Amino acid sequence: MDSARSIVIVGAGQAARWLVLTLRADGFEGRIVLLGDEAHLPYERPPLSKAVIKGDVDIAQLHLLDAAKIATHGVDWRPSTQVVAIDRERRSVRTSHGEAIAYDLLFLATGGRARTLPGLAAHARVAYLRTYEDALAIKRMLAGAQHVLVLGGGWIGLELASSARFAGKAVTVIEAAPRLCARTVPPCLSEHLRGLHQGHGVDVRLGDSVQSVQPDGAGVSVQLAGGQTLRGDVMVAGLGLVPNDALAADAGLATSNGVLTDAGGRTEDPAVFAVGDVANVERAPGLRLRLESWENAQRHAVAAAKAALGVTHDPDADGPPWFWSDQYDENLQIIGFPDDRMQLVERNVPDKRQRLFYFCDGARIRAVAAVNGGRELKLARKWMLQGRFPALAALADPATDINKVALVAASAT
Repeated sequence: MDSARSIVIVGAGQAARWLVLTLRADGFEGRIVLLGDEAHLPYERPPLSKAVIKGDVDIAQLHLLDAAKIATHGVDWRPSTQVVAIDRERRSVRTSHGEAIAYDLLFLATGGRARTLPGLAAHARVAYLRTYEDALAIKRMLAGAQHVLVLGGGWIGLELASSARFAGKAVTVIEAAPRLCARTVPPCLSEHLRGLHQGHGVDVRLGDSVQSVQPDGAGVSVQLAGGQTLRGDVMVAGLGLVPNDALAADAGLATSNGVLTDAGGRTEDPAVFAVGDVANVERAPGLRLRLESWENAQRHAVAAAKAALGVTHDPDADGPPWFWSDQYDENLQIIGFPDDRMQLVERNVPDKRQRLFYFCDGARIRAVAAVNGGRELKLARKWMLQGRFPALAALADPATDINKVALVAASAT
């Protein structure tokens, strides 16, 4: 919007960082107000479940925008400031301090909050993870614990389990679904994750939901639907993310598991954009998807900033989405959307402790999961962007040097 002179960004995470950088890089010279509800400078969250709990990093090493960058990019930074209402007619937001801040363009980068068990708030023996302060609290909890119960066998729960085992604690993972990370990966990856954690001594309980949790001064008891009671010193819950879309909904914007947007972050209001974890994006006609990842927050923010300024941009130019997780001494990376309906080609290189899962549709690779195979995954992304692929038999043969394998163009079907 050529007339935009004042931009307000609500939220101060990965998406907000890339909004600021892209807006300035693409020539926006007006006012940028950045509102964060935490006291800290904008910081990244992936290390919270790993490096912060292990004690490897502190908040200063996580900053996405430090004081110098905020100054050089001319950002009006407001920490400890919660936006409580949006007035779309007057184009202003009202803060928890009673201030009204006008905008020409508004970006909602409000992310999400940790999903909690009904009626069970954080407790001296029970923790949820979303913020840096949460991670520090879990680190303190683990220090005095011997047996840790981890509720939830998704990515956060498994990373927490890995961190607890790193600290020498006995760990039990409780997952209601019949397999780990069932919402995001096919069975072959779930089985790999289960083997990884069991190999490190974790007691993995699948297919049994929690009926009740009773913390007390000495520990916490978890009653399972199957009738068993588990007892631990502490419990950490990784139950997924709830998008912070209430602010948008209260302002009359369309929401459904997030704020409804297009690939450029546009909402139904041309002056309001939503990006990152809070955005439920129309990926194709009739297909919406809300992604929770570091890379998606960056890519969607870049696309939205460019869309707002009228800069031509192809949001799919960088290829399929990318995700990673570090657990124990393994690095798992995924590009695309693995689907067990696709043909699976597996490549095992035991001397490198490496496994690669290629999910194929005919001669095309549609998604890849790599265990300790970041370089191979980057190569597969290149193939996917080019639309040229090696023979599937070559992929499966660990003796084949896939850096030198012949590529053949695949049809677009």
